[in-house]
Amino acid sequence: MVEDWRIATFPTILRGLALATVALCICVLPWANAKLPGTTHAVIPWLAGTAFVFWLIARLLEWKAPMPHEKAMWWLALLISAYGWVITCFPKAMVDRASGAILDLDKDPWLAFGTLDQDISMQAMVFISSALMLLVVTLDLASGRTGRYLLALAVTFAGFVTAVAGLCLQTQADLSGLWQVKHIPKFVFGLFWYHGNTAAFLNLCWPVSVWLCLLLLHYGLRTFRQQMALAFLVVAVMVQIIAVFVVISKVGHVLLIFEVLLLLVAGLVVWKPRLETLPFSKKRLAMFVLIAVGLLVLGGWLSGAGAMMGRWDRFSQRHFDDPARRHAVVMALQIGAEHGWTGTGPGTFEWIAAHYSTLDPVLQEGRWRHAHNDYAEFFAEWGWPGVFFFVLFAAFPGRRWFKALRQTLMKDSRYRMSFERRAGLICFSTAVISVLLHAMVDFPLQIDAIRPLFAVVMGGVIAMTSTSASTSRRDVKGRRERTWK
Repeated sequence: MVEDWRIATFPTILRGLALATVALCICVLPWANAKLPGTTHAVIPWLAGTAFVFWLIARLLEWKAPMPHEKAMWWLALLISAYGWVITCFPKAMVDRASGAILDLDKDPWLAFGTLDQDISMQAMVFISSALMLLVVTLDLASGRTGRYLLALAVTFAGFVTAVAGLCLQTQADLSGLWQVKHIPKFVFGLFWYHGNTAAFLNLCWPVSVWLCLLLLHYGLRTFRQQMALAFLVVAVMVQIIAVFVVISKVGHVLLIFEVLLLLVAGLVVWKPRLETLPFSKKRLAMFVLIAVGLLVLGGWLSGAGAMMGRWDRFSQRHFDDPARRHAVVMALQIGAEHGWTGTGPGTFEWIAAHYSTLDPVLQEGRWRHAHNDYAEFFAEWGWPGVFFFVLFAAFPGRRWFKALRQTLMKDSRYRMSFERRAGLICFSTAVISVLLHAMVDFPLQIDAIRPLFAVVMGGVIAMTSTSASTSRRDVKGRRERTWK
């Protein structure tokens, strides 16, 4: 999509304000931990809502119909929000505020108002609705080059700040009260209360930073400003990768290696890198890669990555098995099966699970805030309608996403993609896939700071599946003839 932000019409001004607000919302995500002093936790929904209002007014003034890649996402966002607020207003399992006991389900449903689980559901739905708003707005704003660049810079800033804060704050137990990681004494990391969430956040950010680096290399480093920008971006990528290794999240380590391999394989398949377009020779490129790997290893080790070796050693002694998480997933599936047609309500897993975990000897100790499997917890809280929504996501936006990735990996495609879109689809998709895989053994999508970031990156992926270039046979034939000439 070709945009000209220099034309100062009222809709353009509103779209610019919406883009700036979304970027600001992303930048403040590292401080979203509600336990941090000066937290931005309550600001995120307001920023998301403000951006949505700006964008909606601009679309109405332009009287612009939804694009093909927007229709399904608009309907799904509307259906999910509507259903979530309905089950929030009439929760299936009503929890008494004072005692925490589940009330009789045959009582008047109006008694549910003011109960503990409804308060929690309302808080959860506020952030879920905010993430859906950001998703819808990003679908439009990321279709243009300016929007993609600004959002990618905001994601890079959020990941870099989180990594630097984690490397500086992973100190002693005086800060453990903010994060409440009691089973890992004398070690905290980042601005989130659970180490796995920090790894998921960073693994969602650094592939986007790699995309910006690729763009600078592709378009050439003609000016000193471009060279400095590439240097800062490379440092940002390396710091984020080092931070993931320092975090003691085992899944974060595995997914980081998976992302690196996926990007390398996709790069070789798609580009077979055109080394002649790079500003240095093959020998200098090999030397640059070796130096970068050495700096990553040295920086990670000096920053405390050696602690992850002990973490993996203890995990191997259990034969790489975690029975508590397996039991938690089974418990979540049981809750979903018993409340299948409505679910227990968004955000209520912690309180409902307390009445199920006492029956399991493995789960009796402690309190399970999450199921360590977002899909099982989603089923418990949303029931079978949630499964239906998930199928719709896989059938419509997922189908379009898969088709675009297939075209990206094809050497001779009918759709001639630019380097920018092709690299963006690969890098953004790698980030999204890493979080979707992480959600199978952890709960990144339950964290209020990761939901908005995931929505923005996912919106960017779907937005890049659309192109303003003509795809008729005549135009494609003409482009091929010009290419051969």
